[in-house]
Amino acid sequence: MTVVLAHAPVESAEAAFAQAVRQAGLQGGELVIANAVSDDAAADTRAADESRVRELVGRAEAEGVRARAVRLADADAAAALLELTEELDADLLVIGVRHRSAIGKLLMGSTAQRLLLEASCPVLAVKSGAGPRRAGGPA
Repeated sequence: MTVVLAHAPVESAEAAFAQAVRQAGLQGGELVIANAVSDDAAADTRAADESRVRELVGRAEAEGVRARAVRLADADAAAALLELTEELDADLLVIGVRHRSAIGKLLMGSTAQRLLLEASCPVLAVKSGAGPRRAGGPA
């Protein structure tokens, strides 16, 4: 099983990472941490620092999950991620999502929406703070 995590330094990143590690661990699969950035990574807010991505790989491996990182440089992050999931024949794509206003969606488009609609594999969309629920905990 191959789980692809679409990683970006956003509020929901930690929750998405935790779920991606969990899913890969449950299936004994590999986690591929993909940071898709524009060709000008220095100006791209989606660009994750290389040391941060290496840290995530190390954390996943510390939990017994095989992991590796892939940096995708493309002006169209969604297209790059979709292509990667196809190349890897991914079983699951994990993305972090955030709430945006209707105007924000109209003006900026939605990478998450495109991934949800166009990915050939199942997509797990994770909100910030959406960790595993505990029995007896709040719903």
